[in-house]
Amino acid sequence: MVDWNDTTVKLAVYLIYGTSFLIMFAALTLWKKRVSHIEIMDDFKYLAAFGLLHGLAEYSDIPGFLAWQPSWIFDLVKLLLVLSSFAALLAFGLNIISSGIEERRWLRGIPYGAFLMYIWLLVFTGLDFTNQDTGINYKAADLAQRYSLGLIGAAVTSYAFFDLSGKMKTIAGEIAGKKFMFAGIGFALYAIFAGLNVNPVFGVPAVVYRSVIAVLITIAVIGIFGLFEVKQSK
Repeated sequence: MVDWNDTTVKLAVYLIYGTSFLIMFAALTLWKKRVSHIEIMDDFKYLAAFGLLHGLAEYSDIPGFLAWQPSWIFDLVKLLLVLSSFAALLAFGLNIISSGIEERRWLRGIPYGAFLMYIWLLVFTGLDFTNQDTGINYKAADLAQRYSLGLIGAAVTSYAFFDLSGKMKTIAGEIAGKKFMFAGIGFALYAIFAGLNVNPVFGVPAVVYRSVIAVLITIAVIGIFGLFEVKQSK
């Protein structure tokens, strides 16, 4: 049996989780420059931002396992990184589903409004002044952002990839459609384990499922970029 509370095991899980999304960020950043002639790829900058911010957010948990102090700094850093990453993920999904449809362009402002609204709620309802150790009620704040921006962002992004899957199947064939579909499935699972459920499943912590899903999402996204012809630089 794996002891999920063991510090070494926790470090391994969070390193896999964070590194997976950082690899996705690096791959998207590298490939985006090479496929900049493909219009829809411009929106993948938001997915790259999600990968960077969320990867760093998972790394920010590591000092807590090592008992570094003051712990509230790392809690605050992670809270802001996760919040920003979920806003970027929602921005990606909404930009994809509103692409080329003028009537849906207003959707693109939602992530910014949601981000500001969450900060407002955090200031007025998420701060804990009930004890001498004044600070953020991190658990409540984390749950709030997961059940809102996290869940919606992952769900919308999943829908966006499924929508692209159908279009790409028509344009580029079944294999292309399946690669987008795999990414959609990955984000659907991420919506469940990063948004809906934060409790252990079959005795395994939710973060373990998230780390596995992060690896699968990264593989799927890299596979998508492999579909496109690289523009040769002169």
